[in-house]
Amino acid sequence: MKIIITGGKGMLASNLLPTFSRYHEMITVDIDEWDITNKEKGEIFIKEHKPDVIINLAAITNVDGCEDIPEIAQKVNGYAPGIIAEICEKYRVKLVHFSTDYVFDGTRDSPYNEEDIQNPQSVYGESKLSAEIQIRRNNPSALIMRAEWLYGGALGGGDFITKITKVAREKGRVEVVNDQRGTPTYAKDVGEPLRALIENNRSGIYHISNSGSTTWYGFTKEIFTLLNIDVPLNPTTSDTYKTKAKRPANSVYDISKLQRDTGITMRPWQEALREYLHLQK
Repeated sequence: MKIIITGGKGMLASNLLPTFSRYHEMITVDIDEWDITNKEKGEIFIKEHKPDVIINLAAITNVDGCEDIPEIAQKVNGYAPGIIAEICEKYRVKLVHFSTDYVFDGTRDSPYNEEDIQNPQSVYGESKLSAEIQIRRNNPSALIMRAEWLYGGALGGGDFITKITKVAREKGRVEVVNDQRGTPTYAKDVGEPLRALIENNRSGIYHISNSGSTTWYGFTKEIFTLLNIDVPLNPTTSDTYKTKAKRPANSVYDISKLQRDTGITMRPWQEALREYLHLQK
């Protein structure tokens, strides 16, 4: 198959490529090659390259930044995926789109499954839910992947691990919220389950993450232990550590559908983190 990945310069794209390029012809593009908000140019691009699959990773991912630019966030994160879905439906291209745990309000105590009611509490979450709705309307055979708490770029990039270790080095102490629970997910581990879903032509919504759960404080504690970072680490609350965008208190996914339909068991987040940090040394 020929597969195009939009947002090709991002962390997730860089982690998917090693898995997919062993089996399929891969093309990565970014905004300078394809502005996903432009339908006419999108059609030209698709007709020129004739892909079998498009994996859409292009998005504004600065959650707090989206609060300041709601119209742009909606255009890029919400409206543009609907355009891609329409084009893919017209030219019979399989669409895979990545969504987020921010489509939920995070108020329930148990893990979220794919059918649970969405109730986003931020501009970012609203824009991503808008994309889901438009994609399902314009392209019923599309595959929507809801990921969460992703990491996996080279240290020095923009993910949580890089940011929190930088704070530790510069300030000598760290405070992290302990009332937001989810599953840290190594972006590399998304590859094989996603490939299985695409090759079996699955559609609909799937939740994907490593297994188990923790808080941001618990995640940080494990990072510092594995990296031998010895600085004071204190838990705090979301009320104390204010952010522009409200975060879900519970982002834990029920991933049983993914594991059942792919036959792949997602490994514990602690095991994935150990591998990632070992590779960075």
